[in-house]
Amino acid sequence: MANIQVKSFITHKRGETDVDIQDSIAYDLESGCFALSDGVTNSFLPKILSDLLTSTYIDGKGKSIFPPPSMPECFMTERNHYMDSLDEDMRLMEEMVEEEFHVGAATFVGLTMNGDEFSWQILGDSCLFILPEDGRMRCFCSMTVKVSPQWQLDVQFDNHPRQIHSDGIVVGEWIKGKRNITSGWAILASDAISNWIIQQWNEGRDIITELWNLHDNEFFESFVEQEYQEHRLKSDDESVILIRIGQQEEIAEIPVVPDTPELSEKSESPEPSEPTELIESPEPSESCEPSESPVISESLVISDSSENSVSSEPIIEDDEFDYSGYSQ
Repeated sequence: MANIQVKSFITHKRGETDVDIQDSIAYDLESGCFALSDGVTNSFLPKILSDLLTSTYIDGKGKSIFPPPSMPECFMTERNHYMDSLDEDMRLMEEMVEEEFHVGAATFVGLTMNGDEFSWQILGDSCLFILPEDGRMRCFCSMTVKVSPQWQLDVQFDNHPRQIHSDGIVVGEWIKGKRNITSGWAILASDAISNWIIQQWNEGRDIITELWNLHDNEFFESFVEQEYQEHRLKSDDESVILIRIGQQEEIAEIPVVPDTPELSEKSESPEPSEPTELIESPEPSESCEPSESPVISESLVISDSSENSVSSEPIIEDDEFDYSGYSQ
């Protein structure tokens, strides 16, 4: 079983407000599920889609077929509720957007714990970072990932669409895998802040500790603004979930990677807040109603479960990391 603690942060593009955020984050420590989705700007009602993706993943506890077959119907239900709430001018504007883009689109990162085992499924340029005790950062996403002999990362972010559409079409192939982790970090992040994490990590900056030490979302917004001002971070919706695995209260110094490591073989929202009480996750369902935002818990020892994840696609099983898509 793994002892974990979690923090999450989310903020908007510069010049916008919280109501303009198209990212969505959700998690439930009781079931050990974490989800992040980044709504694609040039699409129709991307926020509705990203919220549906994160809520249905959490409701399914990472064990149901995802995205569910009911996703197009759910999206249309939410679309109709939203359109009915608008005045005539705003409705006309949204109908013009719908005529141009036809569908909503979003990227997705889902992570599920089962004892010490972490399994994931990813589509698009939102990233999952895993940092075990060895201090070597791994990155998983739909982009090409290269790893230098010094374990520096190079991810080629591009505009090639790998995303989920509101009509149920999945563009691109899912990146799936699993790994036992007893100590270290797992980080889910949207594209702009993922790119920032990679660049700053390669420069030797301990950005994980910096992010973890931020007190709340207000501190995160100030931190992001400073990074914008220093031209280190691109203006975008920024969302991140940090999962601290099997560590004590005091954060130990992250190990320095040796210059010549022995390499392994290759092979997208709850309001961020201070930790509060535990909740029980709802049973998986086909409901079109997004679940209520999970209540965040400071720490939890998650018991082993005999149930295995169910998926429509094979999952990589490996004693070590699978490096499909990696270049070294």
